[in-house]
Amino acid sequence: MTSRTVEVTNPDKVLWPAPGITKRQYVGYLESVADLMLPWLHDRPLSLVRAPDGVEGERYFQKNTPKYAPEWVKTVTIPAPSAKRDVAYTVCNDVETLRWLGNQAALEFHPAPVRRDRLDKPDQLVVDIDPPDAAFDAAVEVALLVLEVTDDLGLTTLLKTTGGKGLHVVILIQRHVSSGELRHAADRLTEIVMERRPDLVTAEFRKEDRRGRVMLDPSRNSTGATMVAPYSPRAREDATVSFPVVADELGSVDPSEFTVVSAPRLLDRRGPARWASPEGRAPQRLPRELLR
Repeated sequence: MTSRTVEVTNPDKVLWPAPGITKRQYVGYLESVADLMLPWLHDRPLSLVRAPDGVEGERYFQKNTPKYAPEWVKTVTIPAPSAKRDVAYTVCNDVETLRWLGNQAALEFHPAPVRRDRLDKPDQLVVDIDPPDAAFDAAVEVALLVLEVTDDLGLTTLLKTTGGKGLHVVILIQRHVSSGELRHAADRLTEIVMERRPDLVTAEFRKEDRRGRVMLDPSRNSTGATMVAPYSPRAREDATVSFPVVADELGSVDPSEFTVVSAPRLLDRRGPARWASPEGRAPQRLPRELLR
C-alpha cells in the first residue's frame, strides 16, 4: 500500500508575515477545518492560488496538477481549447491531499461548481456581491435584498464572506441545467435584484460605470468559473478566510475577524458547525422564472 505520509517541508517558512503564520501553522489550520472544508471540495476540479514564498512573494493561479504530485492525488482531466491541451485538475477528497496542497503553499482553494462524474451539469449557483471601496455595510444591504428575492422564488440559500470585502450567496441546485442555462439563470436573478433597487445594485463590470453601487457578478456562473471554498484562506496580508455566516448576524459581522488564526476557535464560539456537509441539504430545481 502506498504511503500517504506528507512531511511539511521548511515548516518555519513564514507565509503571512504580518500575523507571523508559518507553513506548519497553516497546514495545522487546514487540518483543523478539514471535516468542514472537504465536503465542499469533494470530487470537484480545483484551481489554486499558490504563493511558495508567502503572500509578499510571487503568486500564481494553478490549474494543472504538477507532474511531481504523489500518485495518490486524484485528478480529473478537462480539455482546454484555448490552450490547445488537456488540464489535469487536482481533486481534493481527503486530509492527506489537503495537507499536501498546504505544503505546496496553495493559499486559496477555488472549486468548480461541477463534480467530475458530470462536468456538464453544475450543482451550485453563486451570487457574488462586490461592494465599492470595502463598504461591507453596502454588501450586507444587498445580501439581504438577494435573500428577499430568493425567498420570494422559493429558494433556500447559504451565505459566507469571501475573505475580502464581499459576500457570496450560494444556492445548491439539482443537476438539471447546463452551464449555459446556469449563467442565464444567474443573469435573470441579477436583473430581478437590480429591478428592486437600481439605485443600489448594478451588474456593470467597470468600476467607473458603477457610480458607487454594489456589483453583482453573474459571470461567476459561467463555464470554467470557480468560487472560493468555504474556510479557504485568501492570499492577503491579514490571512482572512472565507467564512460561513447567517443572515441574522450580518449586522454585527466584520469579515476581517475570520482569519487562519481565529477561524477554528470562532467555530466553537459561534455554536454548531456551519455548512458541515452539502450531503444533508436537499438540492433544488431552479424556478421557471430564472430559466425563461
